[in-house]
Amino acid sequence: MSNTCFLEIFKDWGGHIFSICGIVGGIFMYYRHDKKIKKQEHLLNELKIKQIRKTEEQELQAKVECNIIHEKNGSRRIRFYNSGQADARNVRIEIVDESTLEGINLLGAWGPYDLIMSRNGYREESMFLYVGHTDTLKLRIIWDDDFGKDRSILQSLQL
Repeated sequence: MSNTCFLEIFKDWGGHIFSICGIVGGIFMYYRHDKKIKKQEHLLNELKIKQIRKTEEQELQAKVECNIIHEKNGSRRIRFYNSGQADARNVRIEIVDESTLEGINLLGAWGPYDLIMSRNGYREESMFLYVGHTDTLKLRIIWDDDFGKDRSILQSLQL
């Protein structure tokens, strides 16, 4: 009698029970999926904020570097250029190792420069090399920009 009673109840209510289980399972899966999506959106928003901050910082930064331009008969020009997005102010040049000046005659005043404009602004200086000169010249370039004061780069130039 209990088997037939159970079968009767299952026939009458089984469809409803399965429907309710399906609805509850669907609601559970919806909230679980929604939680994952919100977590991903939060991570994407953080990445976008970091990228925006990085872009804003780059807009404030100058990037001063130098390279050697070879000319004839041991003559060289050194070009100090700014490839950054901000102007470089109060640009100073320091020779890191005085022993690297052996056989090199620096012509003119190597800075300080009041300003090197952004986006490939430059200043040039000359030098003359004698027989037996050193192979490299080590320089530290120091500048101020909107990002900070006394920013610097160390370069070792092949002569």
